[in-house]
Amino acid sequence: MNMRPGEPTLSTQELIDAPERFVDLTITQMHSIPNDTLQEIQLGALRNHFRSMVESVPVLSRLAEDQGINDIRDFGDAGPLLLAHSVYKSYPLSVLEDGRFDQLTRWLDKLTAHDLSGLDASQVQSIDEWIDFLDANTPIRVKHSSGTTGKLSFVPRSLSEMDTVAKGFMRYFQGFGDEPDTQLDGFKTLPIVHAGYRRGAMGQARLLDAIVAYFHNGDDSWVTTSNPGRLSADVLSIGGRLQGAEQRGEHGKLKIAPSLLARRDAFIREQAASADRTRAFFNDISTRLRGQRIVISGTVPQMFDLAEEARRNGMTRIFASDTLVHIAGGSKGRALPDDCHKRIAEFIGVPSYRLGYGMTEMVNATHRACPLGQYHFRPNIVPFVIDHETGEQRPRTGTQRGRFGFVDLAIKTHWGGFLTGDEVMLTYGDEPCACGRSGARVHPNIRRYSEQEGGDDKITCAGAPDAHDRALDFIAQVTE
Repeated sequence: MNMRPGEPTLSTQELIDAPERFVDLTITQMHSIPNDTLQEIQLGALRNHFRSMVESVPVLSRLAEDQGINDIRDFGDAGPLLLAHSVYKSYPLSVLEDGRFDQLTRWLDKLTAHDLSGLDASQVQSIDEWIDFLDANTPIRVKHSSGTTGKLSFVPRSLSEMDTVAKGFMRYFQGFGDEPDTQLDGFKTLPIVHAGYRRGAMGQARLLDAIVAYFHNGDDSWVTTSNPGRLSADVLSIGGRLQGAEQRGEHGKLKIAPSLLARRDAFIREQAASADRTRAFFNDISTRLRGQRIVISGTVPQMFDLAEEARRNGMTRIFASDTLVHIAGGSKGRALPDDCHKRIAEFIGVPSYRLGYGMTEMVNATHRACPLGQYHFRPNIVPFVIDHETGEQRPRTGTQRGRFGFVDLAIKTHWGGFLTGDEVMLTYGDEPCACGRSGARVHPNIRRYSEQEGGDDKITCAGAPDAHDRALDFIAQVTE
């Protein structure tokens, strides 16, 4: 494998055998692998990954059997095995309404390589308790979505992936080649500031857990968050279900335990205090950490709120100019001014920053844009572009537009083949980016199909549609 001179390397075979070790390479090393060599590594690792998962992940076994796929000979063989993003919320809603967390555990067991069949979750009373139960009794570390529809997605992760998550976060800030942000000197000594909750099982809280464990030996004092409490999965689920029921005129038909409704009321009171909490958070970090180099993270709206608090206080450039900035996600439905990123940069004190793109379903959830605004995936991501209308795989060359799918080779907990709700324009590695990085990249202006289609994303999978329907039915079967 050809790498930059003077830098340590991992052999092609080592990366085929352990693709999670890509994160041990610098960003320069990752994105200097020649395209032919990268294809060799990814195909070999994909073949190994399939062979190790097909016998241990029930839904993959069922889907592969239905479509007559018993090995990965080329990348095209994996396309029909990409699971629609809805698979991670394919459990019957009744298991939440009836408090049947033993059934929810059996549903999760069909998605993961870990054997959960011996667990007895029949005494669990809530989603938060169920997550804590899995944390205490298994290596599984579930991550959940925000659940705007009331039905949260539950993505299985495990302790075996946490070091990769932490190291991947560090690599996010590393530049390529002679870019000025190439160095990560002193990363372990930087305070971490996050605009959001500290506890819970959404992506950022789990990420903070991994960072604290890997870089700080479990010492949580390195982290300051705007809310030290827990973002409750139960409250998110209840809120989404109530909102959906109100929109459908079915508010009186919901089955929600009074104890859980009380938690929703407590959450509403807490939300009402969010402005006061933002001010207190701002006052703390702008005083205690003024002028320091830090790691700061959050969504665009969260960071904009802090920038506005700074403006109201007549303050700019709060932190050192070489502060590391991790901001991902869109506006989250909020109308923000065109110059919001400029205002955020002025608040932090950096000349500018680059946004990230990714998702909870990836081990290294966020990939930072290059100086040209292109999102380059770490080499453990094998990308696919699927025609939105026909479900056919688009050619793996040049620039293609369609539904984005991928297999994450660094995942050890489940199959990792995923078909997203995003429409992207993706350029494969046979056309290198002008920034010098090798590998596939996604262009900016990513759109969600649900936004284009009035809230309904009709997913056409890359394999036989009836095979995917049967796989979903198989997962949803949670019997007594």
